[in-house]
Amino acid sequence: MNSPISLAAIRKRHFMLEALPDTIVIPVLGNRQAEQSVKPISEATLDDVAFALRGLDAEFSAVSDRLHALRKLYQMARDAGAIGADCALDVVASSKGKR
Repeated sequence: MNSPISLAAIRKRHFMLEALPDTIVIPVLGNRQAEQSVKPISEATLDDVAFALRGLDAEFSAVSDRLHALRKLYQMARDAGAIGADCALDVVASSKGKR
């Protein structure tokens, strides 16, 4: 399937595939692939999709870690009595709360 019309039809036919990207990024694969590559989804093999998923999982994990750390900082600062204009890090650093 190398036709953009086919990709559009699949997106329309399967609502869970509406967000299917035009291209996927295949990350560095150790010694096998020294640089990431971008491939049209219409040419992607199942292995290409699997490797792209691994790369996205790593990105998602990093974003998730930052999200949870910011939520924790916010909660710790509020628990220590901080108000909106206070510097969150200063409040948490000076509080005697648990780790």
